[in-house]
Amino acid sequence: MCRRYRLTGERKETVMRLGRWEMFAREIEGFELMAPLSFWDATQEEIEEKTGGCGPGKIGDWFVPDTMYGESVFLACQIHDWMYGEGTTAEDKKWADVVFLVNMTLLIIDDKKEILDVARLRRVMTYFEAVYYTGFGAFNKGETPQKSIIGIFDDEHDYMGN
Repeated sequence: MCRRYRLTGERKETVMRLGRWEMFAREIEGFELMAPLSFWDATQEEIEEKTGGCGPGKIGDWFVPDTMYGESVFLACQIHDWMYGEGTTAEDKKWADVVFLVNMTLLIIDDKKEILDVARLRRVMTYFEAVYYTGFGAFNKGETPQKSIIGIFDDEHDYMGN
């Protein structure tokens, strides 16, 4: 499926540094989302080649849709996939998951303030918990072969981010 994006505005200053990434906020399809500079600089073809939707593909997409009660979170899933593809460490995975949570929340919380937003935000947490606790397999399938989650439970890397 081909998606065309409308990026607006000038490149903004770094919002923050998260591990290996300098994160930038840009407007995309009317939403201000965070992503690494490499995502914003990529061509549409590169983004489509390296990312998918929210589900694992094939039949898994029936169980993990790109929408939450009618509201699309596809863009957050693409950015998350991009970061999983670039990440190499357990810390990279953690930050990719946190950016995923933030971007999904930004897509749900908008000026409309719909009654379904409460249910959507609960689903956001379900998606976040799923990738945070079980996303190691998808993370390790990225392009960088040296990816490893070894050491995530040692004293240096508390899994809960503390």
